[in-house]
Amino acid sequence: MTDAPKPEKKLPPTHDKPTKTARVLEENQLDHDLLKSKLAGKFSEIVTEFKQTIIKSDRANVVEALKILKHDPDLMFNMIVDVTAVDNMRRDDFEPERRFTMVYIVYSASNHKRVRITADVPETDPRVPTAGGVYHGATWIEREVYDMFGIQFDGHPDLRRVLLPDYYEHFPLRKDYPLTGRGERDNFVRAEELE
Repeated sequence: MTDAPKPEKKLPPTHDKPTKTARVLEENQLDHDLLKSKLAGKFSEIVTEFKQTIIKSDRANVVEALKILKHDPDLMFNMIVDVTAVDNMRRDDFEPERRFTMVYIVYSASNHKRVRITADVPETDPRVPTAGGVYHGATWIEREVYDMFGIQFDGHPDLRRVLLPDYYEHFPLRKDYPLTGRGERDNFVRAEELE
């Protein structure tokens, strides 16, 4: 009796070998080559940290980079998720020219990806152009950054404090602000006193 060849075992689809070797990106990773070609001259570095793509720009080019990210048909980052800042004052490698880092997080609803764009801001001139002309929702969040860090947004239509009273002179999220405050909590004017 001869042994008939056994039929080849077909594995379920999840175990088949892929037919093509495409580069698989993590959830929020983006193709760096694509970004470099689209953002030519508007970035200094593109890196991936903690599985998220970060575009490092300078403050003069950050709004132009945001425009490209929003309007380019291959990118379509049509929603601003957050605008915030980081005070680098306590870092070991602190330099006054990089006192603050602006951070913008934008999301592509069609591609289900998010990207972070950062720009350093010097201590002596803490200002950046507003992103409100690109993302209308940015103006409200920029007011919070102004209120907490004291960073000015050039071209902002209504830059004023949003959390603290208008007369308040300090910026509580700066690293040189004391953790316990400066005694101002007991001295805030109450709403009933303003009437």
